[in-house]
Order: sequence, then C-alpha cells, then structure tokens
Amino acid sequence: MSDSSLSERPSLESLRSHASSTSIQSQPDTLPPAVTGRSAWDGSELTPEEYVMELEADEMENIRAAVISFKLLGLPRGRIDKETFPLQLGLAKKLSSLSNEIHNGRGVVVVRGLHAAGFNDEEAVIAFAGVSSHVCPERATDSFADQTLSHIRDATRDKVPDWARELGLAGSKLPTAMDFHADRFSGDVLALYVRNDGSSVGGGDQFVASFCRIYNELLDVAPDALETLAAANWPFELKHPIHKQPYLELGPAMFLAEGKPICQLVKAPLLGSPKIPRSKSMPPLSTDQTYALEVVEGLARRFGTRLDRRNGDIQFIHNLSVMHARSAYSVKPSQGRSARHLLRMFLRDPENAWRKPRGYLPKFEDPFALGREQNLPILDMDPWRKITGRESHG
Repeated sequence: MSDSSLSERPSLESLRSHASSTSIQSQPDTLPPAVTGRSAWDGSELTPEEYVMELEADEMENIRAAVISFKLLGLPRGRIDKETFPLQLGLAKKLSSLSNEIHNGRGVVVVRGLHAAGFNDEEAVIAFAGVSSHVCPERATDSFADQTLSHIRDATRDKVPDWARELGLAGSKLPTAMDFHADRFSGDVLALYVRNDGSSVGGGDQFVASFCRIYNELLDVAPDALETLAAANWPFELKHPIHKQPYLELGPAMFLAEGKPICQLVKAPLLGSPKIPRSKSMPPLSTDQTYALEVVEGLARRFGTRLDRRNGDIQFIHNLSVMHARSAYSVKPSQGRSARHLLRMFLRDPENAWRKPRGYLPKFEDPFALGREQNLPILDMDPWRKITGRESHG
C-alpha cells in the first residue's frame, strides 16, 4: 500500500533484525498458531469485486419504501430495527448473509447504490440504521456521551461555544490523517455511510488491513511484539464521565480468545491527538510498546489496501480483525472546510459475534447494554459532545 500522505514505516528486514538482536527466534508458547482462512489477507487479495454488493434498482426502491414506512410510524429513530424497517424477503436475506462474510470471511463488505435514492439528511440516517439492522441487528451506544450515531466531518472551523473551549476535538472531527487502528471497546463491527466522500477537494482516502495477516507475520519475524501487545500494561488515558478528569487504565492492546487474535489498538488514549494532548500526569509508553506500535503500523501499511469508495456506500468493517486508517483531506477554499461527511455506528450480530476474553467481557459488552437510550442525530450540531473520541477512537 502506498499513499503520499502516509509516511514510511520500518521494513520487514528491520523487524527481522530486531528479532535477531533480542534473541527471540521461536514462537512463544503463550501465542496461538497462525490464523488460517480468508481473514488473513494481503491487500492485493482484497478487490472491490469481492467485497462490494451492488444494489439492484428494485432493491434500492425497496429501501426507499422502508424509509417512508418508518417515517409514517412516527417512532423515534432509536426504534429502527428489522420489524419497523421491513424489506422484501430476498433483500433481507441478502443483507443478513453479509454478516457471515464480515465475521468469518474477509471482514470487509460494502453495500453500494443508495446514492441514487437522493435521501435528505433525515432519510439518510433512517436508511443507514435500517439497512444496518438487517446486517447486524444490535447498535452500540457510547456510555460516556450517549451517542449511537456520530458524524465524521471537519469541525475545525465551527464556532466554539464558551463551555467547550477547553474540550478540543476528537479525531473524527479533524481533517488530519489517522494511523491504522481498531476502535477500542466500541463494538464488533464498524459501519460507515458515505454521505459525501470529499472527492471534490481530494484526500480522506480510507485504508484497511487484516490484523490476522499482521499477526501471522509477527509470529514469524517478531513474536516479541505480539507478547508486548497482549501484555496488560498499556497505559490508556481515559476521562472520568462526571468530573472529566483524566485517569490511567492499564490493559492489553491485543486480546486472545479461542485461538483468535483480537485487535483493540487505538493510539489517541496512548499518545494524545492533535487537538487533545496527552495529560502530563500519564506515564509514557515503554520502549517495547513504542516498538510494537511502529511494527504494527508498518505491516498494516505493507499489507493494507485503499478501500474503494463512492457516495452512498455503506461500509461494514470487522472491528476486531481489521484495522482501518485515513489520509488527511483538504478544505474547500470558498467554504473554509471540507465537504467530506460520513455517518458512523458500531454494531453487533449475536449469531456471528466472536467470543471475547472473559476477564474483559464487561468492557466489550458495555456499548450494547440494554435499556440505554439511542441517539441518532440527523445533524452534527455538537461536535465537542464530551469528546468520546478521547477514549476509544483513532
């Protein structure tokens, strides 16, 4: 994978050199064997023909009818599900079958064709939640800021209210590049609806990489980095939900369950972000942790690929086995901001969900707690919103 906005990372030769210098030549007994099957892929193997599902004209019309049907019910958007967003049996089965590919296949699926529907902002949110409910029926809600759906856009030129002057902006509200990561304890499946890809001004390309492929490579050339990732001593900076003060939480960046590696490596709470610096009260990363970050990023860039993207796409990315990244994007000189705009949710399908390590199960389960009010805003009027991105994203 190559992109001029993404800097180079260490080569495999340097990784092998490091492995030799640290005298770790064999696979540690604590690590599962290499991952087999379609989830461990190189970027050259993941082609749009394989992961894009094109909607037929009648299927798009069926989705449009379901949007109108839901609006007529007069229910809050948090009530959108397979029953309140009914689709014809053939399309419903087609969407439901995508979950198996997301969880047990490549981990990347794109539903294409909704741009032709010409949805307004409200209809787009309804369509996004409705279609997604047929793929993965459960939606996550962030317990810190009570968000179910968030808007990915450039908010750097929004007028900052007095109460938000000390908050800064999360990475999802900035036009800067984001390294490869997997959003931590946010949900099993990342869903993104491309309202505007920003292609009129350029940048903002999306990239994906198989963490299973990265795991296999590290098992061969630098297993010490995997042991570092699995150690429960990574210093994540979190923020207290009431008094907003930062506090330290130690934990792994990679989990192991039933022989599968689960990536939950996110950099913002480890390194800080452009608008939210890391608190000086937090300990720095160790040399081994810094090395592990560099190694994973380098291999993700080597084995990753650019995601084929068009306006109207709904992207489903398995957040446990696939890492994602973004290049920086530009702003429109006439507007002083970018038109790039994506909607984001995190989902789960109980029938296909991966098992989680028992000791951390409450953290994986928390976003899907029953009874939590779901907030699916049509417009992003509050980009500061308690800065949920500080903990989990980027």
